[in-house]
Amino acid sequence: MLKKSILILFLSVLSVCVNAQEGWFKQKISEKVSVTFPLEPKKINEQNYGIKDAEGVVYLVSFVDLLKATGMPLNEFNEKIKAQQFADDFMGGLTPTMPKFIFKAAKISTLKGYTAYQVIGRDEPNKSTIAMNIVFVDGIAYSITNIITDGKNTKNRDIFLTNISITK
Repeated sequence: MLKKSILILFLSVLSVCVNAQEGWFKQKISEKVSVTFPLEPKKINEQNYGIKDAEGVVYLVSFVDLLKATGMPLNEFNEKIKAQQFADDFMGGLTPTMPKFIFKAAKISTLKGYTAYQVIGRDEPNKSTIAMNIVFVDGIAYSITNIITDGKNTKNRDIFLTNISITK
């Protein structure tokens, strides 16, 4: 069930459409979470927002309720996500959904006071890199994702990957 949820979370990376506008845009993702995009994102479906800028750089936010997928109570889930074994299992579910990318091990960190996984992957044939911050808020995984090909401007990547607002 966890692998299916991860698949749903990341499936839309392949279907992001172009939506070019000027300026940064704060998008409400859920009741508690907002993310600021460099351009106004398009709502792809109920769990995904994304854009591809004029240079072909992809910005995507997806979310999935992992409490439903795992059946764990919140306290147990919040403890397990801090363990590298859980992060490795999570990545084991993620990597088959994005077979073009070779991923490094997830780095466990905190972002805005919440446990997060920093994930980097490489698609060598297409010369592109995927960077994700997967932030866990009350059992929901929010994936802030950027895909960029070699030689493209990376100035917005780091800003986007950490530009999440979470209300308590």
